[in-house]
Amino acid sequence: MAAGSFVIRWIFLWLRQVALSPTPYTTPPIGPAQVDPRRRRIVLSDLHMGGGDRLDDFEDDQALIGFLDHYAGPGEPTELILAGDTVEFLQVRLPDLPDDEYTDRAAALRLDTIIKAHAGVFAALARFIADPRHQLTVLIGNHDFELHFPAAKARLATALGLPPGDPRLRFGVSYHGGGAYIVHGNQFDGWNRFIHFDGISEPFEVVRGTQLIKEVINELEEDPLLIAPLIDNVKPTSAFFWYLVALPRLRSAPSRRFLARGVAGFFQVMAWPTPHQMPITGRGPGGILSAPPMGGLWHQVARFRRGRVARQRELSRQVGEVAGAVEPPHEVIDQVQSEAARQVEREQAAFNDRFAREMLAIARRPEHRDDTIFVCGHTHLARVVPLGNGQVYVNTGTWTEIIYDIATMRAQEQRFPFLEITYPGGSHPRGRLLVWVGTNEAPAPWRDGHKLVRKGRSPLRSSTG
Repeated sequence: MAAGSFVIRWIFLWLRQVALSPTPYTTPPIGPAQVDPRRRRIVLSDLHMGGGDRLDDFEDDQALIGFLDHYAGPGEPTELILAGDTVEFLQVRLPDLPDDEYTDRAAALRLDTIIKAHAGVFAALARFIADPRHQLTVLIGNHDFELHFPAAKARLATALGLPPGDPRLRFGVSYHGGGAYIVHGNQFDGWNRFIHFDGISEPFEVVRGTQLIKEVINELEEDPLLIAPLIDNVKPTSAFFWYLVALPRLRSAPSRRFLARGVAGFFQVMAWPTPHQMPITGRGPGGILSAPPMGGLWHQVARFRRGRVARQRELSRQVGEVAGAVEPPHEVIDQVQSEAARQVEREQAAFNDRFAREMLAIARRPEHRDDTIFVCGHTHLARVVPLGNGQVYVNTGTWTEIIYDIATMRAQEQRFPFLEITYPGGSHPRGRLLVWVGTNEAPAPWRDGHKLVRKGRSPLRSSTG
């Protein structure tokens, strides 16, 4: 009966999907005609700078400031390419702004909060771009999708001491030129792939990965369990369920409550058809769906959705309380966790291999036959993969901390990867995946493989479970 009801509800919601209409809020790709073919390029991605609270995963402002000042100093003209998810809109919560408001105004307010939380970093970016020989290019990812809004673009320009529209700061959804092709990479991830990635749609397009963060993960990170802040960095998103089940110490009640809340939220998100869409709250950029009398209807829909999210969170909390009070047999826990850990490994391997295959397919297109370096981020795993024919795929990883083994708190030793593209022989690019070590040392070459270091005492050894 329950399964039948679920199927009927899914079909009903699928049939009611709203057609997405493009708006003027778009960001074009950057093509060869806009690229200086021989300028040095520095590429990094996935900084995820947030609002400075518990949800903010970026804690290495001083390392990034030193990095930026190093390349802002005397030297050759440089283009800094931030390849997506530079800022973390999805985890900025403001008391006077609905969490599901996606408007020009809301984007500027969230970005303003991020800029204030990481004032030193944006001051360093301003010093970098103050040199007229330098260029700053910001590619848009799934966590900073609101950079499509013009108010957000203007707010970033102001923070860097530039007038809106200054060519030293430019935005793109992709980058092609100088022998390189660069995208953020969420285009290859079904959970985070937008139908209209080149701009804002009306109603606003909320992909399933965004929904999971907004409605489930942000709530889990507020949990007092010390493991909670690490749940945000699950890659791929599709492994979220298995990742939760694989967490150790489920013999403790707090851990079981945490698991049950996450699993309940995960399945409630899965109950909605994909792509999940929602209306813009407030007046949008002039489309029929936000104009009277339809605007009032969308306000009602948005209000109903907020009620659904609140009910979902309350149900997850209740499920968690029940799970915390019931301790399953130890042998059942061991068996389930063992299988979940294997499933996580399988999904991670398939996820990373998919990106290499997607880049290989792009590299074989006629328009890329003279390109040699194909770059993205998104997976948070830095790697270099030869594609044949003198071409290579480079993933620039992340500057947030990566925990590979939550039980032992073993983390990636190479913390700050970036790609340097130079042209020592003229027009042919040379790419090197490097690691920023500090202002007093030269960047080190990235080493393949996961050399791990222990990050102090495991939070799972604590009394909170």
